[in-house]
Amino acid sequence: MPGGMEIKLEYLSPENWSRPAGWTVVGRVGTLALAYDPDRRPYLIGDGEPQPADPVAVNAALYPAIEIAALRLWPGGWTVPLSDVFGIDRRAVTPSRVTKKGLHPQVLRALGSLAEGDDADSRGYLLVALARYVDRYSWPRQGLEGSIEDVRRDVDACMASLLDVRRRGPVFPSRRTEADED
Repeated sequence: MPGGMEIKLEYLSPENWSRPAGWTVVGRVGTLALAYDPDRRPYLIGDGEPQPADPVAVNAALYPAIEIAALRLWPGGWTVPLSDVFGIDRRAVTPSRVTKKGLHPQVLRALGSLAEGDDADSRGYLLVALARYVDRYSWPRQGLEGSIEDVRRDVDACMASLLDVRRRGPVFPSRRTEADED
């Protein structure tokens, strides 16, 4: 981003990047951590006291950072899955809205953390599936917190069935013909 700030959304360990209690660290701007206080005001953290960051400049630089992280999770298109997974209005993830208002720091932190690693796109598929499951079958009937055990139970049952079948090898063995044996 010429002449402006460049944000990289990523997980920054509290052990290596100290922050005041209740603050949310969402990534980096150069060698400094980008953090938000409980009132959603942005700060840069490095050595010394946190320095206030210009919210207008931060929001203007957020969209490219969000797009990079979100495309790692959803390479085929990210606005719909992002809004579905995190329960965000789809208009809130348009470039004009993000550059004006940003996104909630918890969403930014989750994006940065989930988008890391070579398996980010697989994690994106899982996030969409889990969000759909929770939205359709658990939430808001039991409340999100009340749904955790049900979701874990069903995910465990699905994984057990998947592994049980796949451990056995192909379900339908391929037919061999005499031509294959020659």
